[in-house]
Amino acid sequence: MRVLHSPMNIAGQASIISKAQRELGIKSDVLVFDQNYLDYDCDINLSLSGRPLPIVMIIKSINFIKCLFKYDVFHFHFARTLLPKNLDLPILKLFGKKIVMQYWGDDIRQLNVAKRLKYHYAREVEIDPKIDDHKRRKIIRINRYADATITGYELLEYAPDSITTELAFDLSKNIFIGSGKGLNSKPNVVHAPTNRVVKGTKYILSAIERLKDDGYDFNLILVENKSHEEALDIYRSADIIVDQLLIGTYGFFAVECMAMGKPVLCFIRDEIKEHKPEIPILSTNPDNVYDNIKLLLDNPMMREELGDKGRKYVEGHHDSKKIAKQMIELYENI
Repeated sequence: MRVLHSPMNIAGQASIISKAQRELGIKSDVLVFDQNYLDYDCDINLSLSGRPLPIVMIIKSINFIKCLFKYDVFHFHFARTLLPKNLDLPILKLFGKKIVMQYWGDDIRQLNVAKRLKYHYAREVEIDPKIDDHKRRKIIRINRYADATITGYELLEYAPDSITTELAFDLSKNIFIGSGKGLNSKPNVVHAPTNRVVKGTKYILSAIERLKDDGYDFNLILVENKSHEEALDIYRSADIIVDQLLIGTYGFFAVECMAMGKPVLCFIRDEIKEHKPEIPILSTNPDNVYDNIKLLLDNPMMREELGDKGRKYVEGHHDSKKIAKQMIELYENI
């Protein structure tokens, strides 16, 4: 079985899953159109950015023909495929290829639906109904050809026929560090806002300012525009991690930090807590972010306890080998 993951590598997930699949004996490659500043591993980079459109179309077409005859399973990510407008899907279907689409977030999240939630960035941005309509049409088009679609539990309402899975983490990559345990002269509070509006960064900064005014002495470290390896170095020095406050679930940033044994603050919606009550994350929203950061600053033992539980949780729920095996079984059952 020959598997291609393409063309997006959201949070390095395609790379992590592909690596685990190779370790399980499957030929698996990752192909991206371009690398970004995060610089996640990949096997093939077409480097399309900055090229004239006619050249881009020629490269995509040649690449598609090569891949058509090289791979058996096409595992696509983020509602995108090898050709514009998913035009390759009916061709792949005609040639009997297995097609899997994995949705990751804003590729299918419809803001005019999400704005009903009390804590969601959909309430803080201007919503274009045309974009949401386009996403719905795209989901219908993909479903027409895909043998299976995959997504996370939080996104299931947008793609209800999908299989749910967890974020994959390579347990061999990170060693357990812990929450600092007094090694830093002042606690380090770390936040990594890839998008400040989505992550609720303004509420975090406001809470930090209040805490400073109240006499708390600590460092705030914002991780932005860093390569993945540079970011990991910063995460290792953290005492407290603040993830996202305006989505309702945790992302890969939180998984990486839990794997290191760091205590994580993140907003977890009630239905997700009911689905996974064992999540060792201190659920934090814009209204209680001040109180929760203060709570962890005041309680080093609580930080350590949450960190220990987080590591065990990642081992039990996010092991990339388990996720990769799930994917392989899916391919075989299609």
